[in-house]
Amino acid sequence: MTDPGFVLNPKIKDAVLESQNRTIMVVGGSDTGKTTLIEDLLELLLPTFRVGVVDADLGQSHVGPPTTIAWGLLEKKFEGWENLVVKDFYFVGATSPSGNLLPMITGIKIIYERARPQVDKILLDTTGMIRGGPARVLKRCMTDIIQPRIILALQRTDELEHILIGFRGMTIPKIYRMKVPPGVRQKNYSERVSYREQRFKAYFERAQSLVLAGDRIGLGGIVSEEYLHNRLICLRDTEGRNLALGIVDEVDGRMRSISVYTPLDKEKKIGGILWGKLRINLEGKEVD
Repeated sequence: MTDPGFVLNPKIKDAVLESQNRTIMVVGGSDTGKTTLIEDLLELLLPTFRVGVVDADLGQSHVGPPTTIAWGLLEKKFEGWENLVVKDFYFVGATSPSGNLLPMITGIKIIYERARPQVDKILLDTTGMIRGGPARVLKRCMTDIIQPRIILALQRTDELEHILIGFRGMTIPKIYRMKVPPGVRQKNYSERVSYREQRFKAYFERAQSLVLAGDRIGLGGIVSEEYLHNRLICLRDTEGRNLALGIVDEVDGRMRSISVYTPLDKEKKIGGILWGKLRINLEGKEVD
């Protein structure tokens, strides 16, 4: 079932279409219709602007695979998330911002700066973590770093006010509060896990085995060696740019060679890897 669309009032439409308002951030809890709102905004913007969508929702991402912050470019028409080509991504390595605020902020900054010169407008889809001090810190730092002109705040009652109060008295960003449409359905835990599994499975559908020389590449943030099998990792090029995700198959006792499954072209030069916090199989399911 598709979530109902939003009825944008004229003030929001005018603000979104204003050319100087280049960056629009969408904030809301889980299952409040953030992605649906972005689809509606794309319909409004694409006849006139080149639009970049930066997806920072680690667990329920639509642009890149879960555990990443990614962006894609749209022109003229939105033809579904499955048809959107990922232009670049940053590996956070987890499906929740909790305990990962620094890589979250780092990734948002890097991906935003790479997208910005290539588009007229940027729509930023944020994580659904909105409760407690860490959520306030994350949203505040995110706003300070990318400096959106507009924040569209989706809430059912007043659950975002402890975050929005920090912007009281400011003219930039301009805050527009929006009610969550009553038909927006909240997914349960099993549905959210199933969505991640499907996304991972699709990502690794064409994975092939690749053997890396462990003594010739960077091994950033290594975890305990006994838990490396099925570890989700990120492969980086020689300049530290993220290339593709991988799943560890085998590691020899002294890390001299690492066998991984990845959709990355074997001809790509690997400069290093980053270790994620998840262990998954090629079906996208988390393993113990």
